[in-house]
Amino acid sequence: MKNELDSKDIQILSLLLNNARLSNKEIAAKIEIAQSSAHDRIKKLTQKGYLKGANAQIDQKKLGLNIEVMLAIKLNKQHRSIITDFLEKASQLPGVIQLFHMAGDNDFILHIAVKDTDELRSFILDRLSTLDYIHSTQTTMVLHSEKVNNIL
Repeated sequence: MKNELDSKDIQILSLLLNNARLSNKEIAAKIEIAQSSAHDRIKKLTQKGYLKGANAQIDQKKLGLNIEVMLAIKLNKQHRSIITDFLEKASQLPGVIQLFHMAGDNDFILHIAVKDTDELRSFILDRLSTLDYIHSTQTTMVLHSEKVNNIL
């Protein structure tokens, strides 16, 4: 699918990846095309599924969420119904930033943010441990994170 994209499309994607709030006018100026052309290209990129919306980056610390954790989860069984149920329930839990279904030692990794260790303990014991198909969890604290967008 990448062959469908020309250099201007890739430049647009790169710009939006770094700042989704850029206007068509700003994009057009940066890559030296007409504003209407930028609009048409963005519309095409959206229709073809290359762009899937704009996401806000929230400063978790300003919300009092001072601890960021990667929580590895092993399930008792790998049944489709269990995986589906876990995906539905885990994606609704407060504090979940991202949810990864994995191959390897762990079945899932939850990227979560909580205000303190008491809230982390409650997340694990009161929310996750109530799901009877969870075999084990392993918690790894994030010391620092950076948004890196080097996919293009």
